Amino acid sequence: MASQNQLLLALLRAQPGAISTYIRDVRLTAGHTVGEEGVVSRTVIFPEGALLSSVVTMSDGRTVEVATLGQGDAVGVLSCLTSEPEVCRTVVRIGGPAKAIAAPVLKAAADQDEGIRRALLRTIRVAAIRAEHEHACSVLHDVTARLAKWLLLSCVRTGDSRLPLTQEDMAMVLGVQRTTLNASALHLKAEGCIRYSRGVLQVLDMARLERHACECYAHGVRGLEPDDLTGPRRVA
Repeated sequence: MASQNQLLLALLRAQPGAISTYIRDVRLTAGHTVGEEGVVSRTVIFPEGALLSSVVTMSDGRTVEVATLGQGDAVGVLSCLTSEPEVCRTVVRIGGPAKAIAAPVLKAAADQDEGIRRALLRTIRVAAIRAEHEHACSVLHDVTARLAKWLLLSCVRTGDSRLPLTQEDMAMVLGVQRTTLNASALHLKAEGCIRYSRGVLQVLDMARLERHACECYAHGVRGLEPDDLTGPRRVA
């Protein structure tokens, strides 16, 4: 089965016959919720061009992104394996294609096949490491560098340099005021890295944008490599 999602490809390589007949195509719409806090996931979703955002909402109503999910990820894996509720809400930030499979089917396949189970556990480990690194990044790096990094990784996760995002979206992702986000976006625009018009941000020069990104971009790209899902990293 053709797929743009690296995790799903890893699962199919591990045991093609275990889940292939149960996978279905879905189209995700921006703004829709695909994983609800406090609810056990009944479906695992593998983005193939959509960009998803796991968010936490505080008691005062403020919301911040805690994870960005794209072509190397899936929604509902931990809930699927543990039958425990989701700990945050996941919404569609950029709509697009995805694959989906019923969580009980994937759990049964993981219980029966070590390769599938190992691939799923490895992606959970990668997500945990990414979250730890993102916390350090949010504390230590300035907003412009973080914005550049996030835009670069969003291009990688969607496979597209054209990102339909509002300033509110990006401010929420970075946990900053819109005025702060606007200043950073204008700086990147003046540097010829991006263009922004009518709710669509276009990355014009990946290499130039990378020069403005913090060191965490390289770490994030490594976290999206297929080897991270299928086996130990090769050492040169």
